[in-house]
Amino acid sequence: MPPPHAAALDLSSAPPIFILSTHLSTEELHEYEDLVYAAGGALTYNPTEGRVFLARISQKKRAAFDLRSKGIWTEPGEPPAALATEGESGPAARGRKRKHPNSSQSSGTSSPGPPPSPPSTPIWPDLSSHVLVIKLEWLDACIKQRTQLAHQSQVVYAGKIITKPKGESTPPPIPSTVTYIKATPGPSSTHAVPSAAPPAPRPFSSHSRTAPSLTKRPPPRLHRTTTSEAEGNSSRGPSPSKLPALPSWATQSNTASYACCRSTLLTGPNDSFISQLQKIKLARILTLDAIGVRAYSTSIAALAAYPHELSSETEILRLPGCNSRIAELWLEWFDSADTNAERSIAHVRQLDADPDLTILRGFYEIWGVGADTARKLYYTHGLKDLDDIVEYHWNSLNRVQQIGVKFYAEFAKRIPRAEVEAIAGVILRHARACKGIKESDWGTERDMVCVIVGGYRRGKQESGDVDVILSHRDEGVTHELVVDVVRSLEIEGWVTHTLTLQTTTSDRDQQTLPFRGEGHGGHGFDSLDKALCVWQDPNFDSESGTIQKNSNIHRRVDIILSPWRTVGCAVLGWSGGTTFQRDLRRFAAKVKGWKFDSSGVRDRASGAVVELEGNGKTWEERERNVMEGLGVGWRPPEERCTG
Repeated sequence: MPPPHAAALDLSSAPPIFILSTHLSTEELHEYEDLVYAAGGALTYNPTEGRVFLARISQKKRAAFDLRSKGIWTEPGEPPAALATEGESGPAARGRKRKHPNSSQSSGTSSPGPPPSPPSTPIWPDLSSHVLVIKLEWLDACIKQRTQLAHQSQVVYAGKIITKPKGESTPPPIPSTVTYIKATPGPSSTHAVPSAAPPAPRPFSSHSRTAPSLTKRPPPRLHRTTTSEAEGNSSRGPSPSKLPALPSWATQSNTASYACCRSTLLTGPNDSFISQLQKIKLARILTLDAIGVRAYSTSIAALAAYPHELSSETEILRLPGCNSRIAELWLEWFDSADTNAERSIAHVRQLDADPDLTILRGFYEIWGVGADTARKLYYTHGLKDLDDIVEYHWNSLNRVQQIGVKFYAEFAKRIPRAEVEAIAGVILRHARACKGIKESDWGTERDMVCVIVGGYRRGKQESGDVDVILSHRDEGVTHELVVDVVRSLEIEGWVTHTLTLQTTTSDRDQQTLPFRGEGHGGHGFDSLDKALCVWQDPNFDSESGTIQKNSNIHRRVDIILSPWRTVGCAVLGWSGGTTFQRDLRRFAAKVKGWKFDSSGVRDRASGAVVELEGNGKTWEERERNVMEGLGVGWRPPEERCTG
């Protein structure tokens, strides 16, 4: 976890910083990004904006290669010295950075007096046309000393930015580090019907700097409204002094970057713009751009929690996780039409029309098919639609994927709240029957507890699937109960296919997943007993004396079992939006030094179980105790809609 004094460091004078992921785990990359942001640095997820690249490398050749893989071609060359001192105008590239919310900004005219003292922070060279690759040890040392140190001794490579040489190709990027997408660099080739050796389509992996720009406006314009000299020249929106007050969550330096520490409603005033960003995020998912997905997820969560309708680029730049790229996209979107319904972003229109992405999106919507599998189906096997999969690749699919293809159209139909409640009622009835719970005990402490989680609990009117958690105050009741419940539902005809049935919690005597345990996913999927089922109402109208096929629609249903000891963690772990859950785990790890998942909380240092649920008498109380114990504060599930 980051050093507790990281926020004491001030990197606000540094040029835009991009962190190269070479030799870094995902967790380490995220930690370094958070450190730069906490120090007020101009963190960017766009490599073409970066001028200082922090990396865990020591060779010049490797540094130049990593830059090329990002679409940045350079030749060795020292940058010119800064033309002015840090207190005057600063490096030319600095106009592109995103200011940290706590960064101080001077305003007004200086009063006469004695000459100012020399700047206490090192002066950076003019990086308007150059880049520096600096060892991450420099950042570590700065944090340790709590001050910005001279960087010269830690420079691995200094290069001048050049245009891409003719005949050269951009090296393939290291997985999960792609930032830009150009789905179709040229006209799409026509793919023949798959045969014994079908020609594989061209994967879109172009990351050259000639990729279509998302906006023609130069980024520096976004910052003109931050100076009194140019306030009158802003094309729109109020001056900074008249902007809406920041919500309280955005002013808390220690927690502003965590989506779990703010309230996010299901709908907001900026949903139209956010829907455009969601499409870009999906494109990043389909190109396996993990960093881009995280960046857009963070920005979307911040915008979704912002209670005011955006009216200026400056508003966006004030929000944690929103950099100049997001501001540029908003400006283009806002200028594109007069109403939100008509507004759009050119890059999003390109993504919508791209034939490769259209096929990938279709495959990605198959139950059991992730982005990597979708790409293999298209690029490796040359498949273009469901018919191709059935004809040429059926036997290579696993059972979940086969079911996903078989019921593709039915699974795509949303489930209304009333049907979700009806399904949960049937599951509860069978759970009670399996354990012989009498009707007189219903609603008492001897009754089974059934909680509908997922999107339903966050207030969605329609859901993609049904997620139900079962629990009981007697842990002997929940031990391997999932097996009995699913068998009972199968016998009565409600469950037509059981795709996954696991008893991992029962197998470890219903204890919290060990700190070094394996298989825990975003919602602790593999740390609790659960069953993934295909559901169909067995009751349908049939003519007397005739055999008729059940025409009721098939649904996806997840049945999760949790011991009462950690039911609060289970409900919390299955109730938040994706970014809420991601940041909840990050917060627990970085701020508390704990590991949180749906099976409980453990201390990362000792591995000991951290008891947060106390003596809560109901699952609602126990969930509240967990949130308050973690330090994120209670908020109802309707305020965890981060997307």
